[in-house]
Amino acid sequence: MSYISILYILILVVFISYVTFVWAKYGVQTSISDSYYRLPDKLKFLFTLFCWGFSIPAMIIGSTVLMFLAGSAIAFVGAAAEFKDLFTRPVHVIGAMGGVFLSQLATIFDYHLWPISLIFFCLSGLILLFKKHIPNQTWWIEILAFISICVVLGIEIF
Repeated sequence: MSYISILYILILVVFISYVTFVWAKYGVQTSISDSYYRLPDKLKFLFTLFCWGFSIPAMIIGSTVLMFLAGSAIAFVGAAAEFKDLFTRPVHVIGAMGGVFLSQLATIFDYHLWPISLIFFCLSGLILLFKKHIPNQTWWIEILAFISICVVLGIEIF
């Protein structure tokens, strides 16, 4: 098994285990980032580990400038976890939005897997359109973004 395969498995384990833990313990949050505030002080580091455990391997596996920048943006989200703080909020928000959009740009232009981005944008649009019936839209859009990165990287390495 190559180190790239191991890093990909790490990405999947980190994503699935953190989201499952938060969902099981605290329910669906307003956003994945909001889970930081639900964690007790002694476990808040888990949010940063989640962001870095996903983004750093994605930057290595992705091997394109856009995916590297997307991973870097997600890493900044983990570094600026306290998004309700006036000082760290801009870094966190720009990192989160940058991670989503840069990963989709990489999907379209670097990997030529535009149908995955099309699905992401269509599903995100439906979530926003039906916001009365789908609470915590940001959470679900972030979940879709993470899944799309996992799918793209999986297609690229296997």
